[in-house]
Amino acid sequence: MATRGVAVLGIDAHEPPHQHGSSHGDTRITRLALGEGAQYVPLARRSHEIWRELESASGRSLLRTVGCLIYGPGDTAHAAHGAADFLATTLAVARHHDIAHEALDAPALRRRFPQFRFDDEDAGCFEPSGGFVHPEACIATQLEHARQRGARTLTNERVQRWTASSRDVEVATDRGTYRGDRLLLTAGAWLPALIPGLAPRVRVYRQVMFWFVPEEGRASFDPDHMPVYVRLSARPGGMFYGFPALDGRAGGMKIATEQFERPSDPDETDVTVRPEETAAMYALASPHVRIGARCVRAVTCKYTVTPDFDFVIDRAPGSERAWFASPCSGHGFKHSAALGEALADLVTGGQPRADRSGFSLERFGSAS
Repeated sequence: MATRGVAVLGIDAHEPPHQHGSSHGDTRITRLALGEGAQYVPLARRSHEIWRELESASGRSLLRTVGCLIYGPGDTAHAAHGAADFLATTLAVARHHDIAHEALDAPALRRRFPQFRFDDEDAGCFEPSGGFVHPEACIATQLEHARQRGARTLTNERVQRWTASSRDVEVATDRGTYRGDRLLLTAGAWLPALIPGLAPRVRVYRQVMFWFVPEEGRASFDPDHMPVYVRLSARPGGMFYGFPALDGRAGGMKIATEQFERPSDPDETDVTVRPEETAAMYALASPHVRIGARCVRAVTCKYTVTPDFDFVIDRAPGSERAWFASPCSGHGFKHSAALGEALADLVTGGQPRADRSGFSLERFGSAS
């Protein structure tokens, strides 16, 4: 919006990039063959373009293409992120959108990827255009460019309420009151408190990311030799994902799973990672990835999840001047740059380049 000459004020309760939300932890997987559904492919493609443009302008590394491997038992459907069969959907989306990929059986997987332990029934999809983005670097670069173009940012300032009239919008924080022509709410895990109609439809879940030291041996775990990956499972809680070792063996390999059983208040999320959580992650991943038991780091983050795992992008109920975006259900950062562009189109009255027809709040029916 600042690039378009709009007078912009951004307000954040913390100092971004930070570790209080859903956009930290060094890396986030990105891919074009999306098991979540074909509706996300244009967002992912455009985000890649925007990050490459920002890399050229800033000289920073934001997006690294190392390939992405999605795999699991090939004789079983794997429900994940709203898809009844995540691997089958990934392959179908890749074929339909002409995304370069390879369908691999267990012998081919073993030959190609010695960093893993594959079962005889495993099958996978390898996408060369997949990889990871550095979320903190992306956020810092985007904020820097916005400020250079005239955007104002207020940090460590918490929004308490907002109102909208036929003439303008008003935002009250713990430090002051601000008025403007239009309002865009993108508060992540705190969004349900600002959009009452959203609150009954979403849950916030605490997640944990771990960094385990890889095994000694012939396999190389650096980004030049190892892809990002998602290991699917038919059993609840059996899926996990991970990255190569960015900082050598001593820095560890980031691995995480997902849990959707215990909701968490975003202001009261437990940031302490207990030894039993680390042990459980090692027990889940070590039969499939060549890691040792030593964990050198662990941090928490938050997922804000809808019942169908799709996004919500809509006008705020009862207002013609306010919009909101999220929850991103644990798979949003790869789309964030293109979502920002699409939201700028909405707020400035332009024609959105991204189709948001499937992301309305109305799809859940009237809120209780």
